[in-house]
Amino acid sequence: MLYNFSEFFKDEKEYLLDEFLERYTSHINLSEDSYHILIERYKDIFDIFHRSFELEEILVLFENLAKYEISLEHPYIIITNEIFSLKNMLINKIKSTHTNSSIFDFLSLFNDINNKIAKIYLDTYVEKISSISNIRINSMSDLINKNIIKYYEAHLVWLIDIAKSIASNREDNYPELDSSKCDFGIWLNNEAKDIIKNNSKLKTIKSLHNNIHFFGDKIKSHIVKDEYHIVITYLEKCELLSLSIGTEIALIDNILMNTKITKDSLTGAMNRNALESVFESQYELSLATDNSFVLAMCDLDYFKKVNDTYGHIAGDKMLKLFVDVVKKFIRNSDIIIRYGGEEFIIILPAILKANGFKVFEKIRKEFEESFLNIDSQEVRTTVSIGLVEVKPEYYYKKQFLNEYVNIADQKLYMAKNGGRNRVEVH
Repeated sequence: MLYNFSEFFKDEKEYLLDEFLERYTSHINLSEDSYHILIERYKDIFDIFHRSFELEEILVLFENLAKYEISLEHPYIIITNEIFSLKNMLINKIKSTHTNSSIFDFLSLFNDINNKIAKIYLDTYVEKISSISNIRINSMSDLINKNIIKYYEAHLVWLIDIAKSIASNREDNYPELDSSKCDFGIWLNNEAKDIIKNNSKLKTIKSLHNNIHFFGDKIKSHIVKDEYHIVITYLEKCELLSLSIGTEIALIDNILMNTKITKDSLTGAMNRNALESVFESQYELSLATDNSFVLAMCDLDYFKKVNDTYGHIAGDKMLKLFVDVVKKFIRNSDIIIRYGGEEFIIILPAILKANGFKVFEKIRKEFEESFLNIDSQEVRTTVSIGLVEVKPEYYYKKQFLNEYVNIADQKLYMAKNGGRNRVEVH
């Protein structure tokens, strides 16, 4: 079909382009070169509206635009919002002439454009889903100790199969859509009941799992109709739900790990010799579930003075008191390790730096207010804390542990030099 809307935009090309770029594009993080290329893409699009053109001609221009924006990692909603704004801006010019047939043709054209962009984005997203899921599976395969996280791998494979089914667009190629019949669902409805003792947690995971299958079924019904924009939304839901399931399973995995590792007989914290394997496992789990975790180095202030003044038994009790305070504010899935003497390393999985800081501030304040009663005297001290957020992006390397411990230790040093009894964040 031949389109021609040139009569509606007479001598307004430059004005319309400038208005659009100013009002509807916002790429503040782009380099000057990238933004210039984006402008050139839009110039080509505005140029075509000032002459006759075939559908395929304009689809190629929007395909170039979409692929470039995708290469810049612009979200689908940003790309489509720009196109929606462009359509509305141009159609308002057409409406002023009151030609209904032209409006109908214009809307039909943009329907084809939107579907083209959705298909391009979906194809790229499907490749990304498969690639990232394989990375997550590989990261879990390197875990030293696997408890129940291995069952989550089955649903990453399921997600990859969904992506493959979208790519092939074949109805007979879908993974199991019944949530009770997939490998993870079978485990969840049987052995999981004896492993996940918390009924509320089990219900949460079951709900997440049912929802991911619900959206998987929706994908199947819409992909055969070529409704790519809807499929994108449902696939995004599937990925987010998959990560949520992974996070829940990883936290339970940590709880099981906590019960198995040998504890320090004095404080109940893990022994230092567990640190390397615990950190590696946490790193791999976080990479697999796209989560950050927090590592903190804690050192009791003036601990030698407690020992020298009240004796080593008092010192031992003070260490136990600190661990007891910590346990009041951390989850069963969190990890506390006695690093040496009066130093402890605490790892909080699936948490961002800001929330981690809040947890350690509560610990710091509570410990400051706590005391031992020795010979009718209140014996107190405080704790200094250095905190670093770990956001895994690469496969695990042995040097990562020392690197992050050193960063936390540097922040601990700053806390000590800053007056003690404080939390310093990297």
